[in-house]
Amino acid sequence: MEPKRLNKYISDAGFCSRREADRLIEEGRVTVNNKTPDAGTKVGPKDKVRIDDELLHVREEEIVFLLFNKPAGIATTTDLSVRNNIISALNYPATLQPIGHLDREAEGLMFLSNDTELARKMTKADTRFEKEYVLTLDKPVTGEFLTRISEGGAPTPGTSRKKVFVAKEGTNRFRIVLEPGMNHHIKRMCEALGYKVTHLQRVRIANFTPIKLQTGHWRTLTEAEVETLKKIAGTKSGKSGAATKREEDAFFGESLPARSRAARAPGSGKRSGPPTSGNKRTSNTDARSGAKSAATGRKPEVRSNASPTKRTPGASGGRRGRSTKGTTKR
Repeated sequence: MEPKRLNKYISDAGFCSRREADRLIEEGRVTVNNKTPDAGTKVGPKDKVRIDDELLHVREEEIVFLLFNKPAGIATTTDLSVRNNIISALNYPATLQPIGHLDREAEGLMFLSNDTELARKMTKADTRFEKEYVLTLDKPVTGEFLTRISEGGAPTPGTSRKKVFVAKEGTNRFRIVLEPGMNHHIKRMCEALGYKVTHLQRVRIANFTPIKLQTGHWRTLTEAEVETLKKIAGTKSGKSGAATKREEDAFFGESLPARSRAARAPGSGKRSGPPTSGNKRTSNTDARSGAKSAATGRKPEVRSNASPTKRTPGASGGRRGRSTKGTTKR
């Protein structure tokens, strides 16, 4: 390992972000070889870095980025004590972090990586990625519901908002495309309009679709695909986080029944909804929903998340294996 700045070393160990590491260093909670370091200190593989006397370890791993088609029943957490967690389900030989979030009973696309800094950056910039969902509700979808859900709430005074794409695909089923910068709390939006989501499937993130990627399988991204994600994450959003929050509050505040609005604590924007049930259905139009993949260069590696084999540098291609459904304890 080449010498690296102390804050990056702490971040690569998965302890916290670089900014938080700088704060810990300033507070004197970090030691290098039992000495208090400066903020610009560089450390190597033989140095002993501790935070509050806890020794940190950085595994030397090849940076990897995975696209996973998550099945229902998998929890998107790195806590190995949680039943059916995503890390145990994948069993990939790297220290992966899920990027973004999908509820346990939801299914669909999500990214994972052992590049901790990029993973945090992408999670923070989650609303900058256009996403497409297919949702099943507990009662028939009406025209009024589609109109309201397409508006995404009340626009900021003095501005106009382009309605998002929505389409009814069955009695209780619809498709929606959430554009960058808008409210991405789709389940809360449905609940605010009096509906309960019984099944949610994410069928696209930006230009990434589940084409040739069965549920429970994953593939590695090419360098070109990773660069595409970096560019999107680094793009400045046309709307501030405060503006987005105001619009969310306006939507939930005006859509919820009066009794529900009164129950919310002043200044609180959080509201928990009922748990989803696993009324699992698959979309026949998933392959048509996205644009062409951004992949260029070598052929992506496609494997099962049941028992991935260790990759060697320069390896390309891959094979399809068993799904997690046969390996995860229920």
